Amino acid sequence: PDDIAEKFEIIGRIMDMLEDHSTLSHPMCEDCAETMLRLMDRQLADSLRERQIVEGIGKTAQVVSKQHGDDTVPEDIASLERELGEQEEMEHMLEETLGTLDTQLDAICRQISKLQTESQSLEADEDQQNQQRNDLEYALERCESEQWALDDKYARLAAQLTQLQRTNVYNDVFNIAVSDGIASINGFRLGGRSAPHNVEWAEVNAAWGQALLLLQTVARRLGHEFSGYRLIPMGAFSRIERTSEDGAAATVLELFGSGDMYLGRLFQTRRFDSAMVAFLACLDQIAQLVIGINPQLRLPYKIDHDKVGGISIKPQFGQDDAWTKACKNTLMDARWALAFASSYDTPT
Repeated sequence: PDDIAEKFEIIGRIMDMLEDHSTLSHPMCEDCAETMLRLMDRQLADSLRERQIVEGIGKTAQVVSKQHGDDTVPEDIASLERELGEQEEMEHMLEETLGTLDTQLDAICRQISKLQTESQSLEADEDQQNQQRNDLEYALERCESEQWALDDKYARLAAQLTQLQRTNVYNDVFNIAVSDGIASINGFRLGGRSAPHNVEWAEVNAAWGQALLLLQTVARRLGHEFSGYRLIPMGAFSRIERTSEDGAAATVLELFGSGDMYLGRLFQTRRFDSAMVAFLACLDQIAQLVIGINPQLRLPYKIDHDKVGGISIKPQFGQDDAWTKACKNTLMDARWALAFASSYDTPT
């Protein structure tokens, strides 16, 4: 663009110089210059014809003068000769002007040709730039379309994640409920041995097995290792090992009862009682850990050795309702610990 401007400036100066030495207005376009040249060619031809006529008249006058012996040139012949001189001078000026115009026309034609070439080059560059712009716009539209698709996919996945985060998997795995004063876990009732419920020992033992598995799951979720105990969830035949720091053999406590439970509470019933008390001890360790993490929380039913909510977990002859309530309190505390563990973010 700077070269073109400079060239136009040079052409402008040339036109100004031509105007100073010519009666014509400059610059002229190519068509105007050609029209002017045709007019000047016609004017030059007319002048040449007039010159020939005048020369013929002059020669005739000379012949007549010689015939009459008069050397004196008439006044009209002198006037014609002056006119002829003026015509010759005009012819010379027209020829010079015509030459100048021819030179200007050639220069203008060359300049126009050069400008046309540059214009074609600029048009080609513009077409290339337009093509590149179209390609970029197409790529931008495609990227925007992909971004919209990704944003939509992200929104759907975020909604699914939020839904999953709100879903408590632990509540589905360990479903604890209370019906007719008897607590149950995953459909197995814990308590209610006497009439009118008459829950079988097989169902009670299965419920203790589910509760022990819940306790182990919560401990793993919170990263807790039980002090003095090791849980062995085995369904209806679950056990708790009581360990000691002096390396002595572990004591196996059977967390399941049998039909002879009320016959003197001997042998197996003692281990069953100890196993339920050990379960409360492990549950209390989890409760203290949770309260240590969040001091604002409180256990629904306080655990004190073999009592939960002020009721002993050890079955007493003829007091099945009290034992059933103690079992319910135990599962409520277990559900409280499970709710905390399900929303607990493990430190990284």
